[in-house]
Amino acid sequence: MICFKNIDVAKFFHIAFFCALVLMLSGPAMAALPTMPTPTGGGLGGAAVQDGDFFGIFGAYFKAGLTILGLVLAALAFLMVVVGSISRWRQYSQGKLEIADLKEYLIMSVIIIAFVIMMVKYAFETLA
Repeated sequence: MICFKNIDVAKFFHIAFFCALVLMLSGPAMAALPTMPTPTGGGLGGAAVQDGDFFGIFGAYFKAGLTILGLVLAALAFLMVVVGSISRWRQYSQGKLEIADLKEYLIMSVIIIAFVIMMVKYAFETLA
C-alpha cells in the first residue's frame, strides 16, 4: 500500500487543477498563432522554401542577414574611402601633400572599392 502521510493532499490537488487549467487554456492560444511567412529569395541552396520547413526558413533568413551584412560592410568601406579622400584633399589644399600622393590615394581607393564590390557580388552568388 502506498503511504500518503508525507504528501499534502490540498497542495497536490491545487497543482493538478492548475496544470489542467493551463493545458485547457493553452490550446486555443496555440491555434491562433499566425504562420511564419516564407522568404521569397529561397533557402541557402537556392531552392524554394516550403511552408512549415523551419530549417529552410531559418536558412533563408540567415542568407538574407548575410546579404544585408555584406551590403553594410560595403557601404562602410565606401564611407571610409570617401572620408579618407576628403582628408587627403584637405591636406593637399593646405599644401601638406603633393598632387602625386593625392592621385595615388584616389587610384588605390577606386581599386579597393571595386574589389569590395566584386567580393560582395561573389558572396551573393555563392549563397544563391
